[in-house]
Amino acid sequence: MPLDLWLFYAVNHGWTNPVFDVVMPFVTSTEVWRPIYAAGILALVVVGGSKGRWCAAAMLVGVLVADPASNYLLKETIGRLRPYEVLPDVLKRSGSGGGSFPSNHALNNAMAAVLLSWNLPRWWWLWWLLAATIMVSRLYVGVHWPSDVVGGAAIGTAWGWVLLYALRRLNAVVPERMRYAPTSAS
Repeated sequence: MPLDLWLFYAVNHGWTNPVFDVVMPFVTSTEVWRPIYAAGILALVVVGGSKGRWCAAAMLVGVLVADPASNYLLKETIGRLRPYEVLPDVLKRSGSGGGSFPSNHALNNAMAAVLLSWNLPRWWWLWWLLAATIMVSRLYVGVHWPSDVVGGAAIGTAWGWVLLYALRRLNAVVPERMRYAPTSAS
């Protein structure tokens, strides 16, 4: 059995229990996370100082660029079917749409984890734990293959690093009052 299929079944069927049946659809829901992300971005802007505002801006730009690019360029071009579309016994616990590869949930949350780890490094483990939990939830609810999640996480991590590079370059050229740190320390 291919590793992708084995891992999918290990999570989708093997981890089945009444608690996860309630928790994982909640964890995977963008409707649940939107207000949490909005509150987090607002907190970064209001109390995060200059670095927090730069982080919030990078997260917004990151999602506004990467999410539709992934959706309309990668997913539509690759056209990979979701597990529930090809396997007869998937335990589908959530809705989804479009192609399967890459997972935009994984992409967006990995990108956010990179940026939040830069902004609040003491909490890096929390950002990655949240991202990983959301990523695993995509398998549990039956809407992604493991390789979709790994691919999305890799793209999101790379995109997060591109955004950090851009932030460092911008920090060196904006007026002093707008910088998140002195240019020699960035």
